[in-house]
Amino acid sequence: MTSVTGKQTERIVLVVSDDLLILTLAQAVLTGKGYRVLLAVDSQSAVRLLRRSRVHSVAIRAGMPDYQKVHDWSQRKRVSSWTFHGIVEEGRVLLKGLDSGANWESPAAASVTTA
Repeated sequence: MTSVTGKQTERIVLVVSDDLLILTLAQAVLTGKGYRVLLAVDSQSAVRLLRRSRVHSVAIRAGMPDYQKVHDWSQRKRVSSWTFHGIVEEGRVLLKGLDSGANWESPAAASVTTA
């Protein structure tokens, strides 16, 4: 992404989920698409990052406790936010709506390292 001055601009996405596997996979997907990714495991961490960082958009996992709090803070900071669905079942992870409606499915969870 290039700014008016011709310099590369860094797009920062904050991903909020209480599931570490989903956070790790979301980070891998969005980093691979050229985004810088910040991670938050709860609404308190997400709000702290929104206050301190120049975030361009926020992806919030559906069903997160205090979802509305994160959404409201996003609105205050004039940052676009959207909901994505992360489903872990039968050794697979399905991320729906993570990147502007794109769907992505991982290989078996056993082959994913969550360091």
